[in-house]
Amino acid sequence: MDNLATLLRRVIRFALWFMFICAVIGMIFPDLRPYAFGLIVGTIASVISAWNLGSKTEKFTQQIIVNTKKRMGLGFTTRIFIVLIATIIAYRAPMVDLIGMVIGLTFVPLTTIVVGIFTNSKEY
Repeated sequence: MDNLATLLRRVIRFALWFMFICAVIGMIFPDLRPYAFGLIVGTIASVISAWNLGSKTEKFTQQIIVNTKKRMGLGFTTRIFIVLIATIIAYRAPMVDLIGMVIGLTFVPLTTIVVGIFTNSKEY
């Protein structure tokens, strides 16, 4: 499970840099501010969702190793509610673009794929 934690830390670090860049762009270019805030809100929701999935996966793996018969899910409902809250924020707030939020939601999964590919190519 060490690789999952390391991968998640790297992805969260990239997400923080991405949100910082979006905030700077939003401050420099006032016309792009709603898109930048939408990207930030979507990326925050995506990071929270990925962190939740990572912790649930770690707990699930530990239960399998210990051979516990307790039934446990991976938090699909929680992740849906996180996305729903981000969508409500983007829909109600005039300074947050809904399309930017949706694009921000895809940042962490796409970054996870790219970082995972580069990490595996370095190991072999």
